[in-house]
Amino acid sequence: MRFLPTLFTIFALAASSVVAQNALILAPADRTQVTAGSTFNVSIAQPDSNSSWKNVAIVVGLLNCAQFSSDGKCLGPSQELGTILYSGPFNPAFTTDPGTRGLPPHQNFTFTVPSDFEHGDSQLGVALFDLVGALLFPSLQTFNTTIVVN
Repeated sequence: MRFLPTLFTIFALAASSVVAQNALILAPADRTQVTAGSTFNVSIAQPDSNSSWKNVAIVVGLLNCAQFSSDGKCLGPSQELGTILYSGPFNPAFTTDPGTRGLPPHQNFTFTVPSDFEHGDSQLGVALFDLVGALLFPSLQTFNTTIVVN
């Protein structure tokens, strides 16, 4: 049974290398102001990695923080996504457009803030479900940025 610690170490190293490839929001920048009823652009990146993975789906939501807590702080996208702006495939890719060289693989989206959306600090939250590594184990990443709806 000496191989069990070695096997555990191999899985732990594989899992830690996978965690390093977390997706992130490239745009909008934190605290960007958007107007209710207007459109805004979102760019979500998933850095290139030596690990293999298969994206299953991504969900992007907008949550007014004051509406759901007395202190005006959002719970985080792992607990609440709010109004769903997009749910579907995520296919990040390198681009050759001027000004995007050096960026990790990413996908751009254009969303509309609902015209009746409450003003104030809001969480642009993302949940990404993918299958990772040679064994394709399930992984759920959540991440967010704050935008100000006016």
